Amino acid sequence: MRISREVAHHKIPSAAILVAMLIYLFAQSAANARDIHYGAIDDPQLHQCDQQYWRGLIQESTECYREILASNTTAAIKAESAWALNDLQQANRWFQQAMRETPDDVGTRTRWGDLYADSHQDGEAMDLYSEGLALEPNHAFAKLGAARVLAGGFDDAANILLEPLLSDATIDDGVRVGAWLLVARVALENSNQAEALAAMATAEEIINRHDWPPLQLYALRAAADLLQNKSESRWTTLSLEYNPHFGDIYAVPAHFYVITRRYRDAIDMYQKAVDIEPGLASAHEELGVNLLRDNQMTRARKHLETAHEVDPFSPIAVNTLRLLDSFTNFRLITDPQLAADSGEVPITLRLHKDEADVIAPYAIKLTRDSIDEFTRRYNFELSEGVVIEMYPDHEDFAVRTAGMPGIGILGATFGYVVAMDSPTARPAEHFQWGTTLWHEMAHVFTLEASDHLVPRWFSEGVSVFEEWRSGPNPGVRIPMSVYNAMKDDRFLPIAGLDEGFVRPTYDEQVIVSYMQAGLVCQFIDQRYGEKKLSELLYAYKDGLQTPEAIELVLEISPAQFDREFAAFVATEHGVILDNLEEWHETQIEISQLIDAADWQGTIESANRLLELLPVYTEPDSPYLALSLAEDELGNADAATAALENFWRNGGYDPDSLKELGRRFREDERTDDAIAVLMSSNLVDPFDEDLHGMLGELLLVRGRAEEALQEFTVALALDPHDKAVAHYRLATAHHDLGDKSRTQNHLLQALDVAPNYRPAQRLLLEVMQVDATN
Repeated sequence: MRISREVAHHKIPSAAILVAMLIYLFAQSAANARDIHYGAIDDPQLHQCDQQYWRGLIQESTECYREILASNTTAAIKAESAWALNDLQQANRWFQQAMRETPDDVGTRTRWGDLYADSHQDGEAMDLYSEGLALEPNHAFAKLGAARVLAGGFDDAANILLEPLLSDATIDDGVRVGAWLLVARVALENSNQAEALAAMATAEEIINRHDWPPLQLYALRAAADLLQNKSESRWTTLSLEYNPHFGDIYAVPAHFYVITRRYRDAIDMYQKAVDIEPGLASAHEELGVNLLRDNQMTRARKHLETAHEVDPFSPIAVNTLRLLDSFTNFRLITDPQLAADSGEVPITLRLHKDEADVIAPYAIKLTRDSIDEFTRRYNFELSEGVVIEMYPDHEDFAVRTAGMPGIGILGATFGYVVAMDSPTARPAEHFQWGTTLWHEMAHVFTLEASDHLVPRWFSEGVSVFEEWRSGPNPGVRIPMSVYNAMKDDRFLPIAGLDEGFVRPTYDEQVIVSYMQAGLVCQFIDQRYGEKKLSELLYAYKDGLQTPEAIELVLEISPAQFDREFAAFVATEHGVILDNLEEWHETQIEISQLIDAADWQGTIESANRLLELLPVYTEPDSPYLALSLAEDELGNADAATAALENFWRNGGYDPDSLKELGRRFREDERTDDAIAVLMSSNLVDPFDEDLHGMLGELLLVRGRAEEALQEFTVALALDPHDKAVAHYRLATAHHDLGDKSRTQNHLLQALDVAPNYRPAQRLLLEVMQVDATN
């Protein structure tokens, strides 16, 4: 649902664009009643109503606002009253009327923009702020409104608008207090306590001087206490004394639990918020979203439905409820091999019904392998079962993660619940789903072992490092864009590495931060020993921040760590960093040589690059160009060797892996063929031919149980030649000694193709054995 701003003499702007953000962006709390406006409106009767509302006198304030609506006051004041009563459509109509009466009133136009921002229509809000600033370029409240919207989207342009509002003492105090509270919130999100507390102190002085309601300030101060691990805050008590129904005193701190991934703590706080303010739609919405992150589906739906009833404009509630409705198309699958008394944690998969039979066996095994690996490495045993959800539609995964479509991540972990793209959600050549699952399972351990106190950089760093070290397709894979950033000295100090994830300042800084974090963990493992990663994890559990954790566990200062890490990077990657220009020029040259069919030149250029960086296996890897050129010159063995090096260094292009598997099979390198085709399954498990080839190779090696799995998956893919599919299943069952299932699949094969000789021969063999016995 949307409100419309159509007004005579003004064009109707385009629909607002819903900007997709990462999970911590969508944890922002949206009001469903007017925020404190700090003197933006000067009307005695409205002020009286507002004072009652902000003091928690709900019935009295409601009657007061209704009296205004029944009076002969201005359209702008009636708009404010309707807004306070959460009737946004009526408020919008009164703002329209006000603009018809006084089209040059920038203050009213700004408040209209605030209404749009409050109803999740940031594009329309920005249009109104821009129109106001065109009429009055220095209108401070319009700049503040625009800054709030931009800051919510992590747009650095907010700083341009905020700076003069903070530095100019002649600016209206209502604008200044709003600006300082915004600075405080952003600083808390950036873990900058000192800056946040200084901003709050400035805001507090202004609020006290004007006797404005201190509720928003109290909520931020309570959040600051929470981030210092103070579970009981005096600011909460003061807020409840001032207004016992101000839900944001719990909802705002809950937001900071969410962005630090303490989801169960956030659930408790949001529940407190709706308990004291049942109509706080934003808290119901966030409570519902976080209950989903804890796999509490029924309770989540209840709160999401309440949020939608109170605030029908929120796309997050609508999107998430639609996602829940789509769960009828998913199946829940548990580990079929898990014995009741095994002591192992259960694994539950939520998979789309069209993909479940294909993905499930590989996902269960990979999850079980990761649990075994990380339990040993990090000295931590999971206490609950793990839920893995995979979505064939990436936008469904985005909604599951953050309530909105459009985010670019591959997976997300909420504790014991993992959500991610399924193998069909992205092109196979750009997405190795098995590695993503491994990455997310490492998050399960770092989050739970630290009671969710681990900083983002360390959790991501461990996950990336475990991809490289122990993942299903090991190998250090660093995109060339990250090498460019390394060359430009864009790595952050260890004490501030989280900032690269939370508020990036340049394109691709998030992926650069991922790779830096992985390299940091690799450095710690190599320089200080494997146990130090585990010790750091438990230091975070004890409440230490990164500088203190580094000093305690590694016994060096953060500054010394930065120097040692820089030396490590120079040693490990100095060759490529010193020759980046040559690398880029030669890559262009290789493309031109391939276009010109100059295969000898391609080989020479590719080998030159591989001398600089032999572990580079991104989609533009020189190994692939080298293999192509060798093939074109008839050098099959050299082409195979190039593909093999690509694979062994972590390359996962599915077509290349399948081709390598075929070559290994032809060369009778059966075990290598099996290994590479198993790797390919973790990239593209929906390749019917791959399963058939792999199953036959497994039978050759006497691994009939694994062959049976491959043939079962091949049949689940609904192959065109079902006679062959059933015959293959019969051969696996035959090797396992299951006569009944062997005969059943042979008869099904012959039902499809009565003259299929291999099936006839095997059936005759089975029948002869029966006759002999």
